[in-house]
Amino acid sequence: MDELGRMDELEPLPGNWSRALAVVAHPDDLEYGAVAVWTGAGKYVRYLLVTRGEAGIATLPPVECAPVREGEQQEAAEAVGVSIVEYLDHTDGVVEYGSALRRDIAAAIRRHQPDLVLTGNYRDT
Repeated sequence: MDELGRMDELEPLPGNWSRALAVVAHPDDLEYGAVAVWTGAGKYVRYLLVTRGEAGIATLPPVECAPVREGEQQEAAEAVGVSIVEYLDHTDGVVEYGSALRRDIAAAIRRHQPDLVLTGNYRDT
């Protein structure tokens, strides 16, 4: 750690897991390269998306956009060996951190029982 409490280098991800749950806010937020390597090695990965990405295409109203983004997400997931994509149905563009979001993510973790939870870290390390 440096003087600000930041890690100088990230620890390598342990390899002794078999089930992972990737939690992100929107379709297309996942890094697919690593997932393809993991599923190719026999790891089981599921995706949990907080929203359906309905606010993600400026030229489409949300009711038309959500199915497009879902379809793209499902195709991308299947391409890397992920068969389960679950949506929490929070409203895209207005997701707020709080008890409802924590409750829904915690319930999904209990349902899927992953060994590993993957998510984004938008800090500097």
